[in-house]
Amino acid sequence: MDDEPYVLDGLRRYLRADYDILTATRPQDALELLGAAGEEPVAVVVSDMRMPQMTGVDVLERAREISPETTRVLLTGDADVQGAVAAINLGNVFRFMLKPCPPEDLKATVAAAAEQNRLVRAERELLQATLKGCVDALMDTLGMAQPALFSRAGRLQRLVQRLCERLEVTDGWQIEIAAQMGEIGAITLPPEALSSMETGIPANAADAEMLARLPQLADNVLARIPRLEAVREIVRHQLPTDRSPMSPLRADAPSGAWILQAVREFDALIRRGMPPDLAVATLSARKMFSPDLVRALAEAGGMRVPREAVREVGIDDLAIGHELADDVYSAKGMLLVSRGQIITERLLVRLQNYEMTTGLKSSILIVDLPGSR
Repeated sequence: MDDEPYVLDGLRRYLRADYDILTATRPQDALELLGAAGEEPVAVVVSDMRMPQMTGVDVLERAREISPETTRVLLTGDADVQGAVAAINLGNVFRFMLKPCPPEDLKATVAAAAEQNRLVRAERELLQATLKGCVDALMDTLGMAQPALFSRAGRLQRLVQRLCERLEVTDGWQIEIAAQMGEIGAITLPPEALSSMETGIPANAADAEMLARLPQLADNVLARIPRLEAVREIVRHQLPTDRSPMSPLRADAPSGAWILQAVREFDALIRRGMPPDLAVATLSARKMFSPDLVRALAEAGGMRVPREAVREVGIDDLAIGHELADDVYSAKGMLLVSRGQIITERLLVRLQNYEMTTGLKSSILIVDLPGSR
């Protein structure tokens, strides 16, 4: 990005053989290009220091907010030490280069910046896949022991996922893990307290005390897993869904904490028997969450299918990926899998084994979403 078109033309001709080049002469145009990149963010942004309306440092600082993974390079004709320090501290600049910059030096810098971007993205993708895979496996295993409890964790995770998609949240997977692992402390609850956790309304003072400790218990578990600092921060800011007065989260709570808190409050209202539209209206009336968040939650919650979109299947037709529309019990009345859970390979084998031995109590109902077959 430069305010001199002839400079941009020269850079484009020199670099286009190796890269897809986007240029802009105005800072706002460049920032809009960054924001419009979508799932394939711009790898490198190069900005001149002297730009109309904004300095190069200001531009790169805004670029960092819009596209954190984009590597930033600053060009300037001034040997300004203070400007270089500001660029590094505020814009987190990868390289600071003085003009006139020899073409081969610029090309080498862009190549190094592109490689830095590749490494950052690869680390993030590996971290996301590894951690999320480990958490999914853990929740799947624990779900065998307490299916009702971990059905809730899966329900919250899926709603968070849909909500993050609508809000176009970066690193939404961290909020999804917080939705799942935030429930891990509930394994300490006695069976009679599980209903209190579902609805958010403790039956007595003892239940209230146990529910209040759940975020801390979850944080103690998360503290043992490396690289989950952002997830821990989301979990630590969660508040009881029945708090009185209905106070907002702390001012320093990350945006992910607000998303998860809204989902937990919405789910608690639904578990108390409130219709989804009334639950959304209740959250809106509390005036704690932004209108955009409440609107997106309404859209995500509204994806729940009507009763007629439920299909009965036999054990032979049940498949991995099906979402259960109702609880599944053994012939002896033991709860095997709760409604809302997604059938995994382990759950499928579990149900098949019970069908072959003690049998199942009733038919299996699954959510029959369009395109799910």
